[in-house]
Amino acid sequence: MKVFVTGGTGHVGESVVRLLSEGGHDSRVLTRDAEAARRWAEAIPRVYPVRGDVTGGGHLAEVMKGNEAVIHIVGIIIEKGTPGFEAVHTEGTRRVVEAAKQAGVKRFVHMSALGAREDAAARYHRTKFAAEQIVRESGLDWTIFRPSIIYGERDEFLNTFAGIARLSPAIPIIGSGRGKLQPIWVKDVARCFVKALDTSETFGRTYEMGGDKAYSIKEILRLLLRSMRRRRLFAHMPAAVARLQAKMFDYLPGKPPFTEDQITMLAEDNVCDPAPLKEAFGLNLRPMEDYLAERFGK
Repeated sequence: MKVFVTGGTGHVGESVVRLLSEGGHDSRVLTRDAEAARRWAEAIPRVYPVRGDVTGGGHLAEVMKGNEAVIHIVGIIIEKGTPGFEAVHTEGTRRVVEAAKQAGVKRFVHMSALGAREDAAARYHRTKFAAEQIVRESGLDWTIFRPSIIYGERDEFLNTFAGIARLSPAIPIIGSGRGKLQPIWVKDVARCFVKALDTSETFGRTYEMGGDKAYSIKEILRLLLRSMRRRRLFAHMPAAVARLQAKMFDYLPGKPPFTEDQITMLAEDNVCDPAPLKEAFGLNLRPMEDYLAERFGK
């Protein structure tokens, strides 16, 4: 199969593209820097970067022609330095959907986020839900995935805290640290995306994605520290103080360590029932403890 992939050079996208390659599929990967992507793709057979951007510039329908499916992964978690949530998540998805219809591509696999809903407190979740609605109303053969936090070699969650643990005697936590997350391994996510391509039973379905266990942030950090064989203090920062800091980061150069929208999301649990996903895709989900021991226990 020939598959058009957005977000193919990112954390999840790279795993998806590698699995597509291993399965004998060709991937045409949309990227703003095609030359850099070509160098990245040299290690992965059957990958063909093309220049373009979901927020504008280039002719998506033209570069999408000849493909049989679209896997739409591109997304952002921090707006600073980007066109913003609405431009990337909502209008970007609209452009990709319209291009798919113009190019005659019927199969559309879309990555949303667990917690996406119309009345969500966080703009991230609201724009992700608006994108879902565009996909649902597209007339395409769609499947939507809603993952909780995704961990893997390139994730910005475990790796960030591991870096702090190596350098600092204390690890900062915003709020109580009791909010629940349901982390899922990036390769388990990728397997679902690839398997969904030609599984007609998944057409018109939305799947929530999470591991077998839910953890509080403090529980995740304790497991991480145990795998690293380190002891560290937890330094709690009240959410109100964190929001003030997040406002200050808006006026400083560079990528902020956290944003107001992320603080809002931390105030609610991000969990699901993984049984429908496991049944549909025949998954045995990797335990996070197993990954932590392999990745950080050496």
